[in-house]
Amino acid sequence: MIPFTYGFVGWVTNWLALKMTFYPIHFVGIPPYFGWQGIIPRKAHKMASKSVDVITERLLNIKEVFLKVDPKKAETVFLPALDSSIRYTIKEFSDSLDPKLWEIIPDLVKEEIYHKVKRESGITIRKVIRKLQADIDSLFDVKALVLKKLSGSNVSLVVELFQEVGAPEFRFIERSGFYFGFLLGLVQMVFMIFFPLSWTLPIQGVIVGYLTNYLALEMIFRPLLPKKVLGLWTYQGLFLKRQNEVSRLYAKLVSEKILTPKNILSELIFGKASKEIIDIIRKEVSGHVDTVTFLAKPALYATGKISEFDAAKERIAVAMADNAIENAFHLEAYLGESLQIEKMMGDRMSALPPKEFESILRSAFQEDEMLLILVGAALGALVGWFQMVFII
Repeated sequence: MIPFTYGFVGWVTNWLALKMTFYPIHFVGIPPYFGWQGIIPRKAHKMASKSVDVITERLLNIKEVFLKVDPKKAETVFLPALDSSIRYTIKEFSDSLDPKLWEIIPDLVKEEIYHKVKRESGITIRKVIRKLQADIDSLFDVKALVLKKLSGSNVSLVVELFQEVGAPEFRFIERSGFYFGFLLGLVQMVFMIFFPLSWTLPIQGVIVGYLTNYLALEMIFRPLLPKKVLGLWTYQGLFLKRQNEVSRLYAKLVSEKILTPKNILSELIFGKASKEIIDIIRKEVSGHVDTVTFLAKPALYATGKISEFDAAKERIAVAMADNAIENAFHLEAYLGESLQIEKMMGDRMSALPPKEFESILRSAFQEDEMLLILVGAALGALVGWFQMVFII
């Protein structure tokens, strides 16, 4: 029974080690020491920081990403959302100068004014986007966004990210425990035939628990580069062998769950640069109001309404900026098509040197690898003790 027993021990210890890596999400027990929290959730902030560094330093150039946005195309997509706002603000602007003025303007002239303002609004959209592209490094904090989405209340997303990216490797760790345990159990069986010393069973359990976890981890990450075995077949660490597949999956998960168009727009609109972006829009709108009303300026000076004009212009600029912010999510679908974050990250990640690529998954538990291996050893010792006391 020893080979089967230690096959079971190897499977259980590896299975439990994986569960302890990911769960529980939140600390269970009496803090701070009596209890347990999954290794990844416990170190989510640190791991998120590592992910941020990998994404922003090796996989993604945010300036290069935003340069893929075509200002003219963005104008075509976004301008229709401002249509009702343009008509409303034209009338409000006119009423603020003279409540009777708009009613006496012929409909043909009103439409001409509307189309001129709409053209100028289109120019404003293009100029604002070019301004964003030029200053995106200061206006968009990609590190803050990624960190926010991978830590705090979002800690479960870190667990999900590592589980999906390393799913085949984690299954291998679990199953290999039985195979390694069974093989080592055969050796123990022979040992017990010739040296039937029951007190050695806990020691043998320690060895089995330790080696099954250690060997599984080694086979996942070593060797980094393909190596010939006995000149017959080529072997490489299981995770490294899947570099292209993992790269595409990782890029897909990041682009769908973290750097989504909606999250990017939210960071721009509500993040640290929101005031600066609103100021850019207000400045551009104010300048275009001056352009549209250029011919009316002498009359405004002559009638003494220039101060009212300036106040109205500021109100219009603020209203248009607020409206642009409110309607910004109309650009979500277009951003998803144009930014191509998934493709850029996937291409660059698949080209990483093996050592850098390895760290993406191994960082999940590298600092605590020895802890996981020792957990396996302790459980093996427990099973060996159980055999010694109740079976042998």
